[in-house]
Amino acid sequence: MKLFRAASLAALLLAAALAPARAAGPVIGVSVPNLGSSFWISVLYGVDTAAKADKARLVTLSAGGDGNSSQQISQIQDLIQRKVDAIIVGATNGDAVKAIVERAVAAGIPVIGISSPPNTPTLAAVVSADHYDMGKLQAECLAKAIGGKGEVAMMAGPAGQAWSDLRAQGFRETLAKVAPNVTIVAESRLADNRNAALTTAEDWIQRFPDLAGVYSATDDMAAGVVSALKASGKGTVKVSASNLSPTAQQMLKDGDLACTSIQQIVAQGKAALDQAVAAATKGKVDAKVVTPAVLVTPDNVGSIDLSLVVAPADYRP
Repeated sequence: MKLFRAASLAALLLAAALAPARAAGPVIGVSVPNLGSSFWISVLYGVDTAAKADKARLVTLSAGGDGNSSQQISQIQDLIQRKVDAIIVGATNGDAVKAIVERAVAAGIPVIGISSPPNTPTLAAVVSADHYDMGKLQAECLAKAIGGKGEVAMMAGPAGQAWSDLRAQGFRETLAKVAPNVTIVAESRLADNRNAALTTAEDWIQRFPDLAGVYSATDDMAAGVVSALKASGKGTVKVSASNLSPTAQQMLKDGDLACTSIQQIVAQGKAALDQAVAAATKGKVDAKVVTPAVLVTPDNVGSIDLSLVVAPADYRP
């Protein structure tokens, strides 16, 4: 009898020890293209912040680059095998990851798309910025900066990602309306990479000596463009960008950017985590969450509230 009671007591103690872990909240997988990108770092900051508030546990995976779709597919497969409660996906390529995302949904795991969502209607929710409007704001700003005429080139961002496609569309269509005397002479669909943007900009400087402005899909790409322009003595060429990393903030203060159209990146991360928890716990899910775009210029950069925009400079996922 004493042995039985001791065994029973041990079982109760073990159950009590395990109870906090079981009650710790849902496990949310997070799959993003690249944690070397200032954008995805800010997204993860928002996800981390909301996870602490929602008592969710995170399994965060990075594909290591926009072109690494096969790596992301493998990582999502791992999340399925681990039977996480929900998955947040920023796609390397919306079409490439479609099948594996649909497999996750078929396995009973809700998937939330963020910024560059997988191209499937099976998503529980999509969280994004108004990317078209971000391109629109850049067009209006850049057209004004170059006096409504001249040649511009587009660092349009990676192909196959909804956010870059929509920003480029917003820029092109708005530019045609507000500045018909501006000509787009070149367009590149590079990955979001500063060094690649620098190399391409160097080529454009040689090919288009009368270049007046450059549209950049992200601030990291804009940093490469600005470096190329300065090195070639073309610092008067106007550059616009999107997003507001610490680097972009400094470029605005230094007068290297005409403007940047920004999204509330941290807010998107928070919203994605909230939707993932709601989906995992059978709560109310908002199928579409869109955060508005904001234009930042050298004149107002010092007064913008950055708490919902960009991660603190010392944050590391």
